[in-house]
Amino acid sequence: PYTTLFRSLIILSTAKAQFADSTADEPQPLPRAVKLNFLKSMVLPGWGQYSEGHYKRAATFAAIEAASIFGNVYYARRETRATTEFENYVDAHWSFDTWIGTETTGTQGILYHCGYVQTHAMPYTDNDGVLLPVKDRHYYENVGKYNEFICGWDDFTSKADTTRWGEELTPHKLHYSFMRRQANDFGKIAKHAVTVLMFNHIFSAFEAALGTEINGGEKFKWHATLMPTTVFDRRGLQLVVIF
Repeated sequence: PYTTLFRSLIILSTAKAQFADSTADEPQPLPRAVKLNFLKSMVLPGWGQYSEGHYKRAATFAAIEAASIFGNVYYARRETRATTEFENYVDAHWSFDTWIGTETTGTQGILYHCGYVQTHAMPYTDNDGVLLPVKDRHYYENVGKYNEFICGWDDFTSKADTTRWGEELTPHKLHYSFMRRQANDFGKIAKHAVTVLMFNHIFSAFEAALGTEINGGEKFKWHATLMPTTVFDRRGLQLVVIF
């Protein structure tokens, strides 16, 4: 979705703009002030509005910009801290050595751990007989989701709780799942803030363009609309103004 938004941003900022006089046969070039305010607010939301003296609108877009940036930075940092916390929790309560010791081989070379078929990879290196797991994103996801890793938890017993979906839980595994979910939630909020940031640039740019006073005349009224440029056999979008 973010790639699509960036492409839209590029298309909108480079779109051909035309000024259509109801008395003229051909569209006329859009006034420079309209294009300039569009570009100003595309770069810095509220700048175009401020140039036109629309200070409340400028303040609104600027406030949204600041809040979006703050939200992204704040929640991205919280995600980082929460991720470090749940990784440390796993390191303290889940044992790779205990888990690897339960490995058995069934028919056709199928591996079993904790009495379950191993369906997810657990890469590790052999350093002179010392087995070390590769602690990547999949490592921390696997130990908190799948039954084949349940016996690596230090509070595992044969009477582990089982959910209605057949997932075995221990108190430590359950607590870990909440920690990991919280970190993921922080990451989602940070991404949503970026989405708001991008849309704020786009909306501010068009609002600034449509709010531009052409020639500064109070009696000068105009209407603007977006339309495909296929009418004029050109690519992109056009901002058509009727007065």
